[in-house]
Amino acid sequence: MGVEFKIKEQQFDVNLVGEYNGYNALAVIAYLLEQGIDLPRLSNILFKFKKIDGRGEEVMDSPFRVIVDYAFTPIALELLYKTLKPQAKKLIAVLGSAGGGRDKWKRPALGEIADRYAEEIIITNEDPFEEDPLQIIEDVAKGVKAREAKKIYDRREAIKMALSLAQPGDVVVITGKGCEPTIEEKGKKIPWDDREVVKQEYKRLRNDL
Repeated sequence: MGVEFKIKEQQFDVNLVGEYNGYNALAVIAYLLEQGIDLPRLSNILFKFKKIDGRGEEVMDSPFRVIVDYAFTPIALELLYKTLKPQAKKLIAVLGSAGGGRDKWKRPALGEIADRYAEEIIITNEDPFEEDPLQIIEDVAKGVKAREAKKIYDRREAIKMALSLAQPGDVVVITGKGCEPTIEEKGKKIPWDDREVVKQEYKRLRNDL
């Protein structure tokens, strides 16, 4: 649920998940110490800091957890999965990759990382810009070898599928967008929010039961 550590016997409790957020906090502390802010005050400031929108943000905590995160690089994705994997009976990953000709090398790398950590993998649309979103999905899927990835172009349908697969104790991780308010495709900005879509689709699933 967070990270705790001590600096010169001063206790720090940071309400952000993952060892990597401990390192992020240390970077902030080092900078602010140079600005003359003492350790007790820094501890109090960081304890009051509850979340960063779209960064490891827990959208649901029952009957299973749903986490939305901006992670779109291999290292960020792996750190996130590594943090959440021990907390999950089953890890369900929803991911994609940005288009526009950028960083094509990382697409199969993202798929390979999901393959190592997740029991269920759903590859979907993210921000294709002018590229073919179906080709981007296929590029990510090339990295998945140990299991069969589900390929769903419609991001809403992908999230709905993930929620329908989840059981108590599972963790659904939706990456690539975080709190971004649009999907960019073919020159258009389509209004979007992963967090709101999760709430809407879970409500619909409950009503269908």
